[in-house]
Amino acid sequence: MAALLFSALLVLAACGGVPAAQSEGDSGSGDDSTTPERAEDTQPEQTEETQPEATEPEGASPEEKLRELAQEDPAPGQDGAGGDELEGFPEFRGWEDPSSGDSSERQHVGTDSSSGAIPAVKPFNFGRDPGGPEDKTLYLTVPSLELEDVPIYDSVEEEKLTESAVHVPATGFPWQEGANTFIAGHRVGYPGTGSDRIFYDLDQLTGGEEIILRDADGGEYVYEVTSQVVVGPMDTEVMNPMDDKSVVSLQTCTLPDYKDRIVVQGDLVSSNPA
Repeated sequence: MAALLFSALLVLAACGGVPAAQSEGDSGSGDDSTTPERAEDTQPEQTEETQPEATEPEGASPEEKLRELAQEDPAPGQDGAGGDELEGFPEFRGWEDPSSGDSSERQHVGTDSSSGAIPAVKPFNFGRDPGGPEDKTLYLTVPSLELEDVPIYDSVEEEKLTESAVHVPATGFPWQEGANTFIAGHRVGYPGTGSDRIFYDLDQLTGGEEIILRDADGGEYVYEVTSQVVVGPMDTEVMNPMDDKSVVSLQTCTLPDYKDRIVVQGDLVSSNPA
């Protein structure tokens, strides 16, 4: 019996039932005036030497994940057999300062940009040529915002976003059936540049108003506003193609904190390709 009791005490000590700092004499003193130390008080303090080193999480890179998604769910008109090149995938960069050329941080367009964040999205043209003009620059006209033939660069480089507005390369083009042509521009922008307040009044657009895009060859595509939503910085649903229709999406940030994104969308109602 004594042997069994001794074994039970060892098991309790190993499970934290008896504080490691409590001596055998203390445990048998029978003094009810003292309270045993709590188990957490007796744990050895972790030092820098005892703390586990932080490690990078394992997993596929964004590019590898997009390739995997494209194989599982090809974009319209694709067979899912993507090549080695990830066409249309936006480059990761630091976006806080337009003068910064440092791409080592490999960030998406951040929430501190007055264009609103631009998250990476599954490329509409994964592994295929989008066709259309060789020069992919578009020209935007929104009569109610007094915007006329504003150049829209096919890039998410901060340099281009500062010069004007940009077309997110991972999304489709107006001459492609079923495309969601996604365009982002600054709400405030930079004085003296083409980005200055370019989409400041975007939230004033209402249903039925026109959004017109022209391509570099002179093709014209007319859309009518159908909706306006406010979404979070990493929401990609608004960037995806929609079933059975072609749309344009115009994005800028919310004010005053740039935290969220205003996205105005319109349906294609007429087209006249070059």
